Amino acid sequence: MGEGYVAISITATAETTEALADFLFSEGALGLVTEDYVEASSDILIRASFLGTSPIEAIVARLKDYQRALTALCLSGTEGQIEVHEVPATDWGQAWKEHFKPLFVGRRLIITPSWEVGPLPKNRLLLRIDPGMSFGTGHHATTRMCLEALEPFMDEWGERQGPRVLDMGTGTGILAIAAAMLGAQRVIALDTDPDAFEAAKKNLTLNKAAGCLKLLHGGIEALRPQMRFDLVLANLDAKTLSHLFDTLRFLLAPEGRLVVSGILVEAEEEIGSAARASGFQLLTRQSDGEWVCLTLATSF
Repeated sequence: MGEGYVAISITATAETTEALADFLFSEGALGLVTEDYVEASSDILIRASFLGTSPIEAIVARLKDYQRALTALCLSGTEGQIEVHEVPATDWGQAWKEHFKPLFVGRRLIITPSWEVGPLPKNRLLLRIDPGMSFGTGHHATTRMCLEALEPFMDEWGERQGPRVLDMGTGTGILAIAAAMLGAQRVIALDTDPDAFEAAKKNLTLNKAAGCLKLLHGGIEALRPQMRFDLVLANLDAKTLSHLFDTLRFLLAPEGRLVVSGILVEAEEEIGSAARASGFQLLTRQSDGEWVCLTLATSF
């Protein structure tokens, strides 16, 4: 495939839509939309966008295997047709404009695309996101649960000076910007992907979040050695997280918290074991479909 994007489309039913959508996100989908397949039909069309450099043939093969696994669970509509087609990079933004709608999250946030003109409620903090080529609009369970875990943590600070927050793998910058809007004293956002870095930089400008928020292109090595954080947000995949807990613990200030997401239920036990081995204890657990978000604290 080329340097643009690839759309994988699959028909599903109400019983299989959530499972198939979560599977496609776990395979690296940058974005996903669902729509009625045809009028007067119960079928649902799922369209997932991937970078053109992704191993599309292997992803499709695993998708077919997953369909067969759903069939074994006696779910209806598991044999949906799969189609693949290339999407020029110039069409990416227009596709998002058609499907990215305002989203209410928690008690205080509303997430909208940059082109939304409203009217929008005035009793919520308005967070504008242009997804560009990156993951993170708040519509997927992993991002949404991180935002839902972030809000009560910020509320705990009350009238005190806000916390220092680190967002690992910031993507569009949505979690970092939300932390800044909710009252963080300082926010550092990291991402190694150049497309994500550019998308986050644009979103910082959209939200006028440059004051307390610093965006760095790189990994943990981009941080100054003495930096410590009251909260670390890590919406990553389980494989990446399982090797990071010792480092993340080192980055936390005393009584700091760690929020980890991007974890499929089937990987939760492995992640929990790795976290405990690095000195973390579980404070709260959220789940949405096949996804889990954990809030952790150091246990010693």
